[in-house]
Amino acid sequence: MILKNIFVFALVTVSFLLSCQKEDTVEPLRDVQEQSIADDQSIEDFLSSHFYNYDDFSDPDYNGGIVFDTLQNENASKTPLSSQVSKQVISVKTADGNFIDHSLYYLIAREGTGIIPATVDSTYLSYEGLLLNKTVFDSSSTPVWFDLTSVVRGFREGAHKFKSGDFKVNEDNTVDFFGYGQGAIFFPSGLGYFSRNSGAVPAYAPLIFKINLYGVNQTDHDGDGILSADEFDNDGDGVPDDTDEDGTPDYLDAD
Repeated sequence: MILKNIFVFALVTVSFLLSCQKEDTVEPLRDVQEQSIADDQSIEDFLSSHFYNYDDFSDPDYNGGIVFDTLQNENASKTPLSSQVSKQVISVKTADGNFIDHSLYYLIAREGTGIIPATVDSTYLSYEGLLLNKTVFDSSSTPVWFDLTSVVRGFREGAHKFKSGDFKVNEDNTVDFFGYGQGAIFFPSGLGYFSRNSGAVPAYAPLIFKINLYGVNQTDHDGDGILSADEFDNDGDGVPDDTDEDGTPDYLDAD
């Protein structure tokens, strides 16, 4: 539900965020840079106080998911997430043309054996979305197809960190997946919904997504023979390119 109803441009410019504010909003729009710093601290606090079930993933036959728990009592000696995640700095362009850095953290429990999706490809995955208090706000245990151009930027960039897997069709027509990428991504509100309330996600909420990436289809949205990955965002500002300025992004413009 949450991922399926996202406008792709929702969080790449502050101008859009301003347009999403209701006239009767009591709280003024927060400063993007200050919020980025605050969110980053909240995420780092979570990462330093939690671990995941990495012992399970050391077993090649383990086919379960990621579980987070706190570093206390019998788990006090576990390795914290902060020692196991990687970090990518992503710049978000504001309405005045400035760029504000946001940190995306990603945990690779299993890298996967297939291909890495471009940030605009179609992905076949299961997921679970959580707030930092570990409240689940959305999930799909059954794999679903997501066009990464239709999700928030943090999810789009995060899915790009994993590889797909492979599958086999059994005699009873059921499908078994194997060798797929598994992990989690952690990102600030500026790569999510920022000031918007979206379903069970409150405004200014950093987000966590657990991801199992099963398959990838490379996309050519406008059917012009050029992969969308080569037309979507060549200047790296997070906004789809519109080279001829006709109002239609290049990846959707066969012209």
